[in-house]
Parts: sequence; C-alpha cells; structure tokens
Amino acid sequence: MKIAPNRPLSTLPAPADVARKRRFEDGENYRMHRKLALMLTVVLLAAVVGGCSRITVAYNSASFFIERYADDYLALDGAQMAQWSPTLKSALARHREEELPYLAAFFDSAGKDAAAGFTPADARCLLDRFEVIYRRHFVLAADAAGPLLAGLDDRQIDELAAKFAEEAEEDRVDESPAAVAKRQRKRGERYADNLEWWVGDLTSKQRGILLDVARRMPDTAKDWYAYRDNKRRELIRLLRGGASAERVEAFLRDWLVDYNDLPADLQGARSGLRRHMTDLLVRIDATLSDAQRRHFVDRLHGLRDDFMTLQQAPRMATLTGC
Repeated sequence: MKIAPNRPLSTLPAPADVARKRRFEDGENYRMHRKLALMLTVVLLAAVVGGCSRITVAYNSASFFIERYADDYLALDGAQMAQWSPTLKSALARHREEELPYLAAFFDSAGKDAAAGFTPADARCLLDRFEVIYRRHFVLAADAAGPLLAGLDDRQIDELAAKFAEEAEEDRVDESPAAVAKRQRKRGERYADNLEWWVGDLTSKQRGILLDVARRMPDTAKDWYAYRDNKRRELIRLLRGGASAERVEAFLRDWLVDYNDLPADLQGARSGLRRHMTDLLVRIDATLSDAQRRHFVDRLHGLRDDFMTLQQAPRMATLTGC
C-alpha cells in the first residue's frame, strides 16, 4: 500500500478498489512503480484492504502470491526463483515475528483514539505511527528485493527498463486546468469510497469535507512521476553495472525508505499532505454519528485481533513517541 510516499489510513483502498486501482491518478498516491520493493508491503496492504475475514488467507498465502507477482513482473527463470525463495521466506518470517506485534498495537491504539474522538495531536500521532509502519515494511522489502534484482540477467534488465519506459509514457500528466480539476474530483471520490469501508455510508456533509480537502491539496503529480522516473533510471544503471545485492538494497533504502535525495519541493509536498490529512481526520471525526464511530472502532479492533491471531506467540509491541 504512495500519497506522499506514505498512505494514511483514510486513503487506503477499500476492498472493491484493489483489483482496479492499478494506476493512481495523482502524485501523492505513489503508484505501483514500487512493485519491486513492495513485495513485502503488499502483505500488509492486501490484509488491511481485504477486510478482517480475509486477513488470515491473504497473509498465509503471501509467499506464493509474492513469488507469482515477482515472476510475472520480472520473468524469472526457475533457477532464479529457487535461489530467491529462501530470502523471501526468511523475510516473511521476520515480518511475522517483528511486524505483526507492531501492527496489532497500532490498530489497538488507533481504535482507542477513534472511540474517544481524534484530537489534532491524536491525528498527528496516527500519521507518525503509520509512517513507522511504512518505513519498517519497506526496509524488509528492500532487503528482500535487493538479491532478486541483482540476480537479473541482461535480457531481464532490458525488459525491465522497457516496462519502466512504457509506464512512464502512460503516466504523462496533463496539466491543463480541466485535467487538474478532474484529478482533484477523483481524489475526493476515491477518499469517499475508501472512507466508507472504515466508517460506513457517508453523509453529504462528509463528502463535501473530503472534496474540499482534495481541492486544497497541491497537484504534484508531474513532479512525483519525474522523480520516480529518475530513480528508476538510476536503478537500471546500477543493475547494468553489475551492482551487488547489498548495493541494490542500499539504493532502495535511500530511495523508498529515507528519501535521501527527494527534491525540496516534494519534501514540502509531503509535509503539506500530512497537514491536510490531519485536518481531514479531525474534521471528519467531528461529524461521525454514533453508528459510524462504532463501525470505525470495530474495523480497527478487528484488524488488531486478526494481527494478534496470526502470531505464533501473540503480543503487542510497545509503541513509542506521541
């Protein structure tokens, strides 16, 4: 599950969106160009957006799902898959041991805040903790993807570069006023669809709040895609130069975890997005009916319970900060 690169809870896709949201329409939702490093994060997002009743199936099928996904995107041969499979299984074991307790604690804390009502401080804390989830998962993803990418042959690297170029062409951004307005409208509609999964049917007032916030967010799609395409080209150059798995892992961490060379305007866009999402959460929270709040709390606590059940020795991690 991008979004400045992180995706707050209210923007996670609802179940019906998963199959069709192959291509995000605005810059803050960092599209699935992260396919290479999303191999582990997809476990979290598939579970969260699939609904509580589907989490166990999604999670316990993760190894098969991710292997098929990687094979489809990179056209791996049997030897490459066999060599990478132990790395993937090790990463998933680390995820079960280290990340599930954090996820359980995150949703437990979010459920308590939702029950009491979100203050601005609560909303900022929620986004901080979701950023931690994002970073922890992408560290695992980079560590798992590095050996796989470093093992690609020349033909596979050329094919990957061609896919990147094709997707870059598909992502050309129309900056006309009409196109910007359309992206803002669709962003608001997407937020509404997603939020309904969390709280139930929305009122016209709540939909108006979502559209208002969507319109006030800056349109940075062109800049995000340009940055992404530049990083993709760097990755291809690394692979063609025979970079080691460790070097590729470091590159992915710099890019997708630490944002070490993110341009200043995009850093500012990420900060602005956080402010807008804080405002959105607080404004929507103030309008929730008793039924919507119960629905929201039930969703959050249901996810907590499922992430506890998936653990061999169930526990919740200690959340720090805030």
